[in-house]
This record gives sequence, C-alpha cells and structure tokens, in this order.
Amino acid sequence: MPRDFKSFVDNNKKVIDENKDKINEYQEIINKYKDMNQNDLMKSLFDEANKLKREGKLDGNTLSNLKQTISPFLNNEQKKMLDELLIAINNS
Repeated sequence: MPRDFKSFVDNNKKVIDENKDKINEYQEIINKYKDMNQNDLMKSLFDEANKLKREGKLDGNTLSNLKQTISPFLNNEQKKMLDELLIAINNS
C-alpha cells in the first residue's frame, strides 16, 4: 500500500498502463451504446443475451453472479429493475 502521494500516483499510472487495452475496449463499448434510446438498449441487451445463451456463455449462475456483483452499487429502484431484467433474460 502506498505511503505517500507520489507512490499512489505511480502505482495508478502503472495499473492504467497495464490495462490500456481493456480501457480502450470499454470505451468502445460505451461509445457504441451511449446515444441509444431505452428501447434500442433493451433490444441490444436481449439480442446479446440470447447470443451468449446459444454459445453456452450465459446461464442462471452467471446471471446470479452478475446480480451479486452489481447490487451493492444500486438503489432500491435500480435493484428492482435489475431483478426484472435478469428474470426476463433468464426466460428469453
């Protein structure tokens, strides 16, 4: 654990440099979806979920893990929406 600000900054620069490819990948994903309306986002979400299910990359355990990971960062309304989405994805 860094004991001073310079070590903290140096460590963060190293982490960013080591993950540059992932950061760029995430930025591309953000750019792809940022201007979509809710209907288009939902269609894209379900299309991708169905594709991953066909490929065997998405199942109930994966959805449960996703929920456990994301839920602590959501308010009650967002958690309810997440639950509804995951149920709909699981049933699609």
